[in-house]
Amino acid sequence: MTNRLFLIGGPSHAGKSTLAAAVAECLNCRCISTDSLAKHPGRPWRDPPEQLPPHVVEHYRDLSLDEMMQSVLTHYRSMWTPLVLPLIEGRERLVLEGSALLPELVAQLDTQNISATWLVAAEGVLGRRIKVESDYEARDPDKRFLIDKFAQRALAFNRFINEEVSRLSLQKLEVGCETSVDELMVRLGVAGSP
Repeated sequence: MTNRLFLIGGPSHAGKSTLAAAVAECLNCRCISTDSLAKHPGRPWRDPPEQLPPHVVEHYRDLSLDEMMQSVLTHYRSMWTPLVLPLIEGRERLVLEGSALLPELVAQLDTQNISATWLVAAEGVLGRRIKVESDYEARDPDKRFLIDKFAQRALAFNRFINEEVSRLSLQKLEVGCETSVDELMVRLGVAGSP
């Protein structure tokens, strides 16, 4: 592969970080997550004894789905110029992954030497993965409510990404419950690369 930069976007729990780490290892280059650049209220669960910050609780408790989507899209758009674009324009060979890689912004780039793809989850995948990771069944009703709101936003973001990638004729990879990292690597065209 001759691409200098690999961009992997998509919703939370689609497998971006796992795929990006595998691509970076295969290509012997650095991997960065946009989550490390600036935090939006993240996952509304923590492992004890860590407590959820009040602003995270308020975000998921008080905002409607439309308000949560507007909030996250505004956050990602505000990150683009000061934080994400300098990494993309750098000289370093890099795998950059994260939900902040919005199709509308990536589509404006000169894509020479850049490979961009978005993971889009098949029906039911995100909800199952979120419930497993959050230990949903062991949580009290208030915590389950927050996790349910997070899952609703993840599903809405998944639909948004799917529509945007299709509208802009960009590359996407559908992820099912049984989709392996190796399979995604092959579909991405990275497997077997030096």
